[in-house]
Amino acid sequence: MNKIFTRTAAILAAAVMTLSVVSCNDNDAEKDAKAKSSANLAGGDLPEDANVKEEDMPYGAEYKQLKVEEEKDLPMSVEFDPRYMTDEEAKQVVNYFWSLSSKDPSYLEKAVHPDLLKYRLDEAGTTAQDFLNKEYDIIKGYAESDFTFTFTLVDGILKADEKASDFEFYDSLVEKAIPHAKVTDKKLFMVNCTYSKPDDTGVYSLQMRLGDYVDVAVYTIDGKPYIIS
Repeated sequence: MNKIFTRTAAILAAAVMTLSVVSCNDNDAEKDAKAKSSANLAGGDLPEDANVKEEDMPYGAEYKQLKVEEEKDLPMSVEFDPRYMTDEEAKQVVNYFWSLSSKDPSYLEKAVHPDLLKYRLDEAGTTAQDFLNKEYDIIKGYAESDFTFTFTLVDGILKADEKASDFEFYDSLVEKAIPHAKVTDKKLFMVNCTYSKPDDTGVYSLQMRLGDYVDVAVYTIDGKPYIIS
């Protein structure tokens, strides 16, 4: 497969060869996301009689929501485990996915480090707007309709020290685009979004459409989290 700009697009493009399209209503989408997350927690499942401290429990033992009605400039609500993800990291993931849904470059520019974004756009010979238009069309192909992301679910994490090879792609991008970056943290999250369709009261799951989560790398560079894609 030819290299394309984002991991999101890579997963979407690969999924078309093997996956059938599945939709779900509001309750089913939420239940499925929770069920999937239980099988993808950092550290794995725990025995029923396990007695461990909360901070030692795997991802998903605790959840937090940032809500649009309570957070300034947050375009959609997000749920995550605050022991593994900071509020600022969660907001950047939301900004990234909202840019794909709204086709608004300002959110992409918030989410991605400016040097990396310039590098990727120059490499692809495109603009931020054209990139978002193409990404939207890819996702629209799976939704079989125009769509709007409505909620972000961060359902799991792969720590940098668990499987270093999974970070090689992102490390390489940072080294090329931001050679003097001071990286103090790096994480790879498993993300799902729910979405709505025009003239449709249903709520649908991106993860159900793809058959897998979208892997989203978040690196803290010079003290601020950015999406690396």
